[in-house]
Amino acid sequence: GNYKIAKELVIQAAKTGVDAVKFQTFKVSEFLSKKSDRYNFYKKLELTEKNFLDLYYLAKKLGLFFISTPLDIPSVKFLEKFADCLKISSADIDYYPLVEAIKKTKKPVIISTGMSDLKRISHTYRNFSHLKKNKIGLLHCISSYPALRKDINLKCITTLKKKFNATIGYSDHSIGLDACISAVALGAKIIEKHFTLDKNFSKFRDHKLSANPSDLKNLVK
Repeated sequence: GNYKIAKELVIQAAKTGVDAVKFQTFKVSEFLSKKSDRYNFYKKLELTEKNFLDLYYLAKKLGLFFISTPLDIPSVKFLEKFADCLKISSADIDYYPLVEAIKKTKKPVIISTGMSDLKRISHTYRNFSHLKKNKIGLLHCISSYPALRKDINLKCITTLKKKFNATIGYSDHSIGLDACISAVALGAKIIEKHFTLDKNFSKFRDHKLSANPSDLKNLVK
């Protein structure tokens, strides 16, 4: 929820040599009741529409693609105006009104497949089968924080390559870089890695499994 930090993340990511930055765009009022004990927590994480536009222009200035994961339909309609690509999160792969809204944008799409079986992946993939292979990405993903080595199951990348006419990749929630490097060896063409300025930034669990600028630079190499 801090624009200044978001801006610094984009600047530092660009220095590592990555191709893109990805955010999550959401309006908490669209999916949580104000009576929910989680409402205020998520509200603090929200950036404004102006913030996202400014981050987009910064990314473009630095030569990066700007991608975001909309978590609600109004956010899809907002991002449609400028984002280079939209992402469907693992949790929303069967949120079909959202999938339909993203389909209507005709934007390139990346789909995370955590917690899904092949039947569910296929159902959502068919919505975008009209897109060329380089316009639709499917990311193998294990939705644990952190994902343990014994659970990562990277051979799913090979399965996805055989089953779908899409650009196959890997969304990583493990600690370290080994899983990402191994995924590339298996043919992954997209790597998504959480990014932080400091792994001890806060108690929020994502920071421990995120790459810091030094890690990300090594991963790009």
